[in-house]
Amino acid sequence: MKQAQDPGLGTSYKKSVGRLMNENGSYNIKRVGTFNGYKDIYKSLVDMPWWKFGLFLTLAFICLNLVFAGGYLLIGIDQLQGVPQSQHPLVATFYFSAQTFTTVGYGALAPIGTAASLLAAIEAFVGLITFSMATGLIYGRFSRPSARIAFSHNVLILPHKDGMAIMFKMVNQRNNVLLNTKVHVMVSVTHENKRLATHERQYYDLKLEVDAVRYFPLTWTIVHLIDEQSPLYGLTLRDISKRGTEVLVLVEAFDETFSQTVLQKHSYAEHQWIANMRFKRNFAADDSGKVVLNIHELNDLEPLGNIR
Repeated sequence: MKQAQDPGLGTSYKKSVGRLMNENGSYNIKRVGTFNGYKDIYKSLVDMPWWKFGLFLTLAFICLNLVFAGGYLLIGIDQLQGVPQSQHPLVATFYFSAQTFTTVGYGALAPIGTAASLLAAIEAFVGLITFSMATGLIYGRFSRPSARIAFSHNVLILPHKDGMAIMFKMVNQRNNVLLNTKVHVMVSVTHENKRLATHERQYYDLKLEVDAVRYFPLTWTIVHLIDEQSPLYGLTLRDISKRGTEVLVLVEAFDETFSQTVLQKHSYAEHQWIANMRFKRNFAADDSGKVVLNIHELNDLEPLGNIR
């Protein structure tokens, strides 16, 4: 059993730590003193969920137009022609600002004073720059290649080939084609060093029955046989949980749609270890001879006889 090199997650801590990586692949690390700059703002806007991104653009549009509407009010509503008498000045200036900002210009409202015209020219320029930036962000979100591989909620310990094995499943959620898919699995085990009063993490590469497939259209069950060379050899489910054992998964595949390599991380720890269960098969052939894959059944389990 050969210990692997630290993958970059640290090996020694003064206190006991939980899982190093969350289920979604993000690191369970709190960073203090990080650099905040333009590139970090860009990354945040590209990485945030679509509903948050849409809400951000909507609020930014409203706030910018309210700022310019306030500017037109300070200059004076009399420097805008075509303002309806029945309309509130703030509403009228906001609508004029929105038309100027988007360069729509219906013609019903127009500046007639020098100050209002100057502010309208500045706003039109700001609008062009803002929409260019928003377009770049939207393109960056759409064009960035990413993997959408779903992993089973649990990692199982069960009998396999006259011995024991751990298994988990994964499937590509998209209809795109992933080629030459490779998976690398490590296990992290915590040991308490009483002499140094530290909690030390040791990493081991897990040998898999199959660690690469040329095509990845169906569910792929990852299997590690727990033999005498395995770091999990002789450990019960309770031992695994007590030692804070964590399975770290890295998947690499070639995305034919983007013609680029995509990566995805995942982790199993704590409550995700299960024994005495096995995965149900979630694909089968129909009457027409086609293979039907049900991704929603990825996590379905069925009981197995007592293991330990």
